[in-house]
Amino acid sequence: MKDFARDSKAPRRRLPRQRRSQILYDKIIATAKSLFMQHGYAYVTTNRIAERANISIGSLYQYFANREAIALAVYEDACAAAALTMKRKTLESLSGTAAASVPKLTEALFEVFEKDRYPLLQLITEVPELARAARPYSIESLMQRTAQLFFEQHFPNTDPAVRARRSYIINNCVMGILSRYLDERPDFLKKSQVIAELSELITPYLLSLSHPAHGPPRRA
Repeated sequence: MKDFARDSKAPRRRLPRQRRSQILYDKIIATAKSLFMQHGYAYVTTNRIAERANISIGSLYQYFANREAIALAVYEDACAAAALTMKRKTLESLSGTAAASVPKLTEALFEVFEKDRYPLLQLITEVPELARAARPYSIESLMQRTAQLFFEQHFPNTDPAVRARRSYIINNCVMGILSRYLDERPDFLKKSQVIAELSELITPYLLSLSHPAHGPPRRA
């Protein structure tokens, strides 16, 4: 079992080392994700995942010690894809102004959440024990790194501590509102309006970083 995660308290799994193994590994994750979305984590067993993936239960256990390990892989896979998309969008935004980038990046994050809402926003609540194991790869952690890139590029002369605070607040504000909206889908609010309202809310707060008061501390 030495190939599994070193932390004995974390869901154990063995990462593939060959292309053929990677294909099987990815197939298990994709199948589990589909079943979790259809039926909920509590109603999906490893036997059901193996059956739907058309593989033996022994093949599944070669890579995942249990259902929890599969759930963690599903979550981390969705987080990594989301972070990659947002990093690419952030890099694309650097050619424009910070103000012009806000609605574009908000829309991109909305689409990421809309596409993978279940693994990104719901699975972790259905499997609370995953929270600790998933923390280094959580959507919050990965999005925070992307937000930091945006802040460093658009506001390079700002005190890093101030950038970090603003990044944290804006990042969690946007993610929280988008998550709530996708859960509730209120009749009085359209997707385009959510993006516009969030952009209007965030932009002044973001641009205040350009104020001299938020620059690096002066030397005596």
